[in-house]
Amino acid sequence: MTLEQPPVRHDGLQIDEHRPFQETFWKAERIAWVGFGFFLLLAVFGVTGSGGLHARMEFGFDDGFVEVPRFSRWEMSDRLNALLPPGSGNHRLAIGSEFFRTFQVEDIDPPPVSSMGSSNETVYHFRSEAQQPLALTMHLRAQGPGIVNYHVSVNGKPAQTAQTIVWP
Repeated sequence: MTLEQPPVRHDGLQIDEHRPFQETFWKAERIAWVGFGFFLLLAVFGVTGSGGLHARMEFGFDDGFVEVPRFSRWEMSDRLNALLPPGSGNHRLAIGSEFFRTFQVEDIDPPPVSSMGSSNETVYHFRSEAQQPLALTMHLRAQGPGIVNYHVSVNGKPAQTAQTIVWP
C-alpha cells in the first residue's frame, strides 16, 4: 500500500489544501458572525419578547400609566402593569376585547372588586384607599402567535391603542 505524498507548495510547505473551499468557508463564517450579532442586538432591544430596552410600552393617563408588552412569546408568562391615578377610591381599567382573543389572564394582583364585559371591552373595577394611586399587575399568557391591536383606558379617559407582537 503506497501513500500519496502531497505536493510541495511554492512556499516550501508540503500540505494538501483546498484553498478555494477554505476561503468560501471563511466568508460564510463571517456572514454568520454578522447575522448572530444582528440577532443579539435585536435581543438587547427587546424584540425577542424576553425583556430588553424596548420590550414594553407605556401609556400615560393623568398621574398614572399602563405598561403593556410590545413583544411577547407564545405560551410564555408576561404581565401588564398599571398605576391607576388617585381618585375617589374607585378605579377602572378597561381593555379591548381583541386583547382577550390573544391573551389569557392568569391572575390579577390585587384582585378586582368586579368586572363587566361587553362586545368591545372588559372593564375591571378596583377599590383602594381614598386619594391613593393603585398599583396592579395582570399576569398573562399568550395563546397564539400573531399581532394584536387593542385599546386601553383608565378611569373613563380616552382610550389609547396598543399593539403587541406575539412570537411563536
